[in-house]
Formats: sequence, structure tokens, C-alpha cells
Amino acid sequence: MDRARGRTNLSGEGVEVLISKQITKNFLSLFLSNVIGQVFILLAFVHIASVFGPEGFGKFAFAQVVGLYFLYLADFGLQTLGTRSVAQERGDIAGQVRDISLLRILLALGSFVLLVVLALSVRKSSDVQTLIIIFGLALFPSALLLEWVFQGIEQMEFVGLGRVLKGIVFAGLVFLFVRGNEHLNYAAAFYVAGIVMATLVLLIVYIKKFGVFLGKINGSGLKKILIAAVPLAAGSFITQINYNFGTIALGFFLTDEVVGLFSAPYKIVLFIWAFAVVAASNAVLPLLARSYKESTTEFGDSLKRLFRLFVLIAIPMGIGGSILASRIIGFLYAPEYQKAVIVFQLSIWSVVFVIYRVVFENALIASSSQRSYLVGYVLAGALTVVGNLLLVPVLGLIAPSIVGILSEFILLAYFVASCKFIRPLYIIKMTLKPFLAGLLMGSGLVLFPLNLFVALIIGTALYVAFLLMFRCVTIEEVAGYVHSLVR
Repeated sequence: MDRARGRTNLSGEGVEVLISKQITKNFLSLFLSNVIGQVFILLAFVHIASVFGPEGFGKFAFAQVVGLYFLYLADFGLQTLGTRSVAQERGDIAGQVRDISLLRILLALGSFVLLVVLALSVRKSSDVQTLIIIFGLALFPSALLLEWVFQGIEQMEFVGLGRVLKGIVFAGLVFLFVRGNEHLNYAAAFYVAGIVMATLVLLIVYIKKFGVFLGKINGSGLKKILIAAVPLAAGSFITQINYNFGTIALGFFLTDEVVGLFSAPYKIVLFIWAFAVVAASNAVLPLLARSYKESTTEFGDSLKRLFRLFVLIAIPMGIGGSILASRIIGFLYAPEYQKAVIVFQLSIWSVVFVIYRVVFENALIASSSQRSYLVGYVLAGALTVVGNLLLVPVLGLIAPSIVGILSEFILLAYFVASCKFIRPLYIIKMTLKPFLAGLLMGSGLVLFPLNLFVALIIGTALYVAFLLMFRCVTIEEVAGYVHSLVR
């Protein structure tokens, strides 16, 4: 360990510095591409919601979520497994791409058959059935989407290129051609077109770099790959249950209009989750894995520092989001979606709990406690399914948001109990003063109902001022955070 610390390259930089630079580069590439790609996708959803109204958008959102479940079923954790395999064994990239791509194509074929059977048997309108099948077509280009290869070889600029292209093509086609109710199927087809474009571009880049991935197929090798992917497949599928089962339950029990009203604000919540939480998770894991390997004491200290930072981010997001929800929905959507403001006000607190648990979740992974990680997600997934099935018929529109809050809180509590490095009292201590600062910030936002963007600026300034007043942070720390963002 000490020898590794002491090694330098020709320019005199230490190994840890080089690793840190590479992690930073990877993180920034993925973070920026996620933000840009997700912004375009969110704008496309906003346009679709405005053109088709709650009922049409409800049909679109329900069909898309059904398609996503089959997309993850067809993926079967193979992208994650492929990324790890390519990173560890770069000498045979073509063989791994060939084997994993073949499995993904076969799984896509099987999943598409199941999807068509479900679409034709589900008790929904013919419009929804057609939309499900159109979204199902995304299974085939997704099977050849080689993001995972470029992640494995740490060429994140190509991963970012694919994600940005996917968003731009989808949004561009939607804004150009979606004009009325008769274009609902077009909107779904344009979603698939974005994936097709990303797949084609990354295929071209791959072939130019590595050539075609043809060769002899090893049947026993394919079987081993599938077996190794099972835990990863279970984890990713359960994650989708946690985030999207509410839409499915609303679609089965209630009307398309209710699904549309729920989906409009929930798309914003998923947007925040996609770039804030995922990016934070990607950035945290390497740091925690390294510190755990070096020293459990340093590992515990790292957890506490990261948790303190994430609390400072999560609290204003929940309080500010709840207060500004009506202005946010009003800025993005037509007036008819104001009926769903309560969905955003509740669901944003799920994101707060998710940000809290990012540290504990990654601590379990870094310390090789995958069993606790998987058990926690199984519990949360079961609660999500049972809770929505029981509460949607009773509470309607707000049921998935309430279930989401409960599910995320229980998952957080389980991860906290499983992680021995941070005590519950420390969590309460680190939360009290930022929560008070957030409440005071919120009071200012309520007393002065300003324009959304002015309110965001004033709210941020007030929150930072109260944090400084309560000595939650120092001026030097604030300056350091600003410098990191600018740099």
C-alpha cells in the first residue's frame, strides 16, 4: 500500500493523484452528459404533456414504463457485467462484445415476444396497446448499444455522446413533428429513434476503433455469463420497481388522465434523481472503496464528511421543492397540471431520503456487504408493490408518492442499521441545524412569492446565510465548494 502511494510517473505525479484525476474526468463526463441528455428528454416530455393533455400523456407514460420494465429484463444486468469484464480483461474486448451482444439480442427477442403478449392481453385501450408495442421496439437497438464497452475502457466521452444524441434526437423530432392527438404514436416512435441514433453512432465508433466483433460462439461461456449476471439483473429490476411501479398501479386501477397528471410532476422528480443522485453515487463509490481498503478509521471519517455534505444538499431540495412546486409546474406545464402539484411536493421528499442513503448504500458496496444491499432493495421493492396495490384504489393520485416516501425511508433505515460506521444520533445531529436553516429559507420564500428563478437565487442565498449563521459551514468551505463547481 505504501509503495503504491510512493510511486510517481515521469512528470512526478503520484499514483493516487493520477487515479483521482481519472475519476474526476469520468465523473464530469458522465455528469454533464446525463444533465444535457436528461434536459432534452424532460423538455420533450413537457411538450408531449402539453400537446396531448393529461389523458394522452397518461397513455404515453404508462406504455413507456411498461417498455422500461422489459428493457431491463432484456438487459439482464449484462451491461454492468460487461463494463466490469472489459475493465478487467481488455485483451479480449471483441470476444466479450460478441458474447454479451449475442445474449442481449436473444434476450431482446424473447422479451419482445412477452411484451407483445402482455400488450395484447392487458385491459387497456388499443391506443395504449399500440404504444406499448412501439416502445417495445426499443429492445432491439438497445441490445446493440455499446455504452458499456466505452465505460469499461474509460472513454466516457463516447458514453456522453450517445446519451446526448439520444436526448437531442428524441426532443428534436418531438418539437418538429408532434402537433396534435393523432401524433401520439409518433412521439413513442421518436423515443425509439433517439436510441437507434445513439446505437448507430457508438457502433460506428466501436468498429473504427476495434473492428467487427465476429467469431466462434462458446455455449458454455454464454451460460456462465448469464449466471454471473443474475444478481445484477435482480438489483436493477428491483430498482425499476421502486421508481416506476406507482405508474403501473395507477394505470391498472385508475384512468389515463390520472396517470398523466401523476407522470408530469414525477418526470421532474426522476430528472433530479437521474443527474443529482446518480452522479453523486458515481462520485462517492471510488472514494469510499479506496478509503475502506486503506483504513477503516479513514473510511468512517470519509462517510461522515460525505454525509454532512449530502445533508446540506438534500434539506433545501425538499423544503424549497415543496414550497416552489406550484411555480415549477406552472413554468413547465399547462395550467391543467396544477392539480398534480401535491405529487411533486410529496415525491421530492423521496429524493431527499435517496440522497441521504447514497452514502450508506455505497458504504455497503465498498465494504463488500452486497447481501445487506440486496436484502434492503428486496424489502423496499416488496413494500413498493404491496403498498401501491393497497393504497392506489383508496388514495388515488397521491398514493405512489406516499408509498415512495415510506419505501425510501425504510430502505434508508435498513442501510443505516446495516452500516456500523455512522450512528443514528450523528444523523440527527447533522440534520437539525440545516433543517432549521431550510425552514427559515422556506419562510422567506412563502412571505415573498417571487418569480421562480428569482426565488431560486434568493432561496439559495438565504439558505447559505443561515448555514453560516448557525456555523453549519464556514466561509472557507463555501468558497471551496464554489471553486470546485467553477473549476
